[in-house]
Amino acid sequence: MKILIINGNPKRNYPEFDLYLEQLKKIGNEKDIAVELLLLRDFNLHDCIGCYSCWLKTPGICFYHDDQELILREFLASNVVILASPIIMGFVSALLKCFNDRLLPLGHPFLYLKEDKMAHIPRYTHYPKTVLLLDDPKQEESNARTLIEEVYQRSSRELRKIFTTKNKIQEIIDEITHY
Repeated sequence: MKILIINGNPKRNYPEFDLYLEQLKKIGNEKDIAVELLLLRDFNLHDCIGCYSCWLKTPGICFYHDDQELILREFLASNVVILASPIIMGFVSALLKCFNDRLLPLGHPFLYLKEDKMAHIPRYTHYPKTVLLLDDPKQEESNARTLIEEVYQRSSRELRKIFTTKNKIQEIIDEITHY
């Protein structure tokens, strides 16, 4: 099993979140699970400009040739992806949102009916299971998790669960290894 943790924490002055994810990686590796941790703030990522080149001109390939290409390879090679972010202004960080927007090349522009909803036809046969790991350092965003869950349920393939940093690391590892 391969787990990829994508750390969307943009704040260098908030090391507690980064340390929590490092612990998650360490405990997973101790259980003989291949866990990789990517810190998005260390990558060169452009914002999606909505040009749809990845659908129309160069199917499956973004107009921008930046570090997202490397991240997408790791994403597709994983069994489980943990999208991790502190809650900032009621949502995931802009950094994680940027990454999510750039997942557009993973689908076709064509739609089909899935469980009474329209969905894009997948470009690949395998996609990782996805979980969110959120932290609310100031404990101010009581309604944010509901909004985030609603958005990700509609837009993310295979979103399994939302965890918070209040969850014990062992509990997270135990649960996601059964997906």
